[in-house]
Amino acid sequence: MQVLLISGSTRELSINKVLLRAAAEEAQKLTHDPVNLDAEVALLPIFHQELEANDAYKIPLAKLRAQIEEADVILIACPEYNGFHTPHLHNIFTWASRRAEGQKHSVLEGKVVGLLSAAPGAFGGLRMLPRLTSFVADHGCWVHPRYLAVGNMTSKLDADGNVNDPDTLTKLSAMIEQICGMSQMKKTAEPA
Repeated sequence: MQVLLISGSTRELSINKVLLRAAAEEAQKLTHDPVNLDAEVALLPIFHQELEANDAYKIPLAKLRAQIEEADVILIACPEYNGFHTPHLHNIFTWASRRAEGQKHSVLEGKVVGLLSAAPGAFGGLRMLPRLTSFVADHGCWVHPRYLAVGNMTSKLDADGNVNDPDTLTKLSAMIEQICGMSQMKKTAEPA
């Protein structure tokens, strides 16, 4: 299954991006196909309707829609900003939620999503995850009922900055298996 990885952070050295890298490795071990959200797509400007009609954004918007549509599941890692998800992630969802001409639903409708957060503090972004769950579900996604908040993340990295905590890796692997399982069950239940 294709697993689309979306980071809620734009920082190059973000520990949430590190967590997504570890998730990609775990997905590969489970024979799934992890794909990162295209960098050009991730940096679409803050949405407003005049931009939507601007030809300069048609290609990145088409790429965003295509990546979401092609993915079997989506895995999001997002830092907590004052108890909420990031404006960057909000913007990605705002662009993606817009229906293409002739579409009945947005590409987000019905997607199975897993949510992760990492932080140097003990709570690991835990305050934000229930709000993010609601936000993502409001876009028509099927959100996995359990999210993963990784606290004290910096202590779970090796000297090269990779996740080396067995418990975190086991939980990532379980999350990937569960969201892929949800997607498979959903596809099986859908009418032909």
